[in-house]
Amino acid sequence: MSDERPDPFKDPPPRRVAALALLEQDGLFAIIHRTYWTSVAKWGLPGGSADPNELPRRAFSRHMDQKLGLRLSAGRLLAIDHAPEWPGRYREGMNLVYHATVNTDAETTPAGGYDEIRWVTPDAAAALVVDHELLRLTHCVEALRSGTFVELLMGNPMN
Repeated sequence: MSDERPDPFKDPPPRRVAALALLEQDGLFAIIHRTYWTSVAKWGLPGGSADPNELPRRAFSRHMDQKLGLRLSAGRLLAIDHAPEWPGRYREGMNLVYHATVNTDAETTPAGGYDEIRWVTPDAAAALVVDHELLRLTHCVEALRSGTFVELLMGNPMN
């Protein structure tokens, strides 16, 4: 029996990286309705997990195209939201939230687990988005407006 600890560079722990979007259109922000989450957490920011060896900015563009029919590049990084492992549900990971502006005439076609998109004010989002998803959205809007960056743990500021 060996007392050696695993080398995290040779045998890294599984970790999920996701690219999410704070999409803005005429001062309103996009929230999406997910068909695959529990009823209390169905609304949140659009995006999804990066594939192995896929850069988060590339994953952002891929998810916006596949899930909303939008051809967008990731803008300014607003936040990193760390998420501990939820055994049986998802692995430990981090969600990178990028800002992007969407033209008023852009058409969206929800797909890939999304069945609706709404453009709302942050206050109106509170009627649909709950828990850490609402905290994440609120802190990302604040970071956008103040020109800052925020590091979060399940939506709560770490600093």
